[in-house]
Amino acid sequence: MKYAVIGNPIAHSLSPIMHNANFDALNIPSSYEAINIPEDQFHLIKKIIDEKALSGFNVTIPHKENILPYLDEIDEQSKTVGAVNTVKIVNDKWIGYNTDGMGYVTGLKQVYPDLENAYILILGAGGASKGIANELVKHVHSKLTIANRTLQRFENWDLDVNQITLKEAEKALDEFDIVINTTPAGMHENKEVVINLDNLDSRTLVSDIVYVPFKTPILEIAEAKGNPIHNGLDMFVYQGAESFKIWTNELPQIQIMKEAVLKHL
Repeated sequence: MKYAVIGNPIAHSLSPIMHNANFDALNIPSSYEAINIPEDQFHLIKKIIDEKALSGFNVTIPHKENILPYLDEIDEQSKTVGAVNTVKIVNDKWIGYNTDGMGYVTGLKQVYPDLENAYILILGAGGASKGIANELVKHVHSKLTIANRTLQRFENWDLDVNQITLKEAEKALDEFDIVINTTPAGMHENKEVVINLDNLDSRTLVSDIVYVPFKTPILEIAEAKGNPIHNGLDMFVYQGAESFKIWTNELPQIQIMKEAVLKHL
């Protein structure tokens, strides 16, 4: 069986390293590669995937929404979020899933087991935020709070959450047990910090969905203040593990997947 991740750019992706390590550990005769598809070539997606004879594939930026018109079915999470990151191909039928939210929450529970009683602030109101929020509401008792630069971004949100601006969030930071950054701030060469952390309580866990760099600027500032921190590595590994289960109905080797990624960070 052959699998892949599609995106643009995609050369930096550690998904092939992670998935191939898992296939090897389980003695599954399968392979996984990265396929770069520019947006102006995306209309050729069916041809590209058919030529590769793939049994399934992951979808990353910027194609998580682009893929939707090409799917025969999508799961409930994908419908809610409006994006797909995993496709399973069964008898030429393309079925879409979104494992990002589940991947993030599974990882978060490893470092914050008492999730159901947490007051949570999510920074950003994009697709990643929506996917994580949609999964978190299944696990927490209190209403989530989502902060964004402008409130217009919430127009397409059906989820019942508190909606505030980033400026309002800065003033209320000390009310939260967990602060999650879902914005691109801090990714790669971006040194931006989306919110001032001066009002952060010392007990608050600060989390970021980014894992490259391993510590984004917001995590570095939080750590310097003495706060516990959590990066996006667990989300990356667990969303990949969930994709693997969807494709194969087998249990993945989580620790081997994680170690394979860590060796290349």
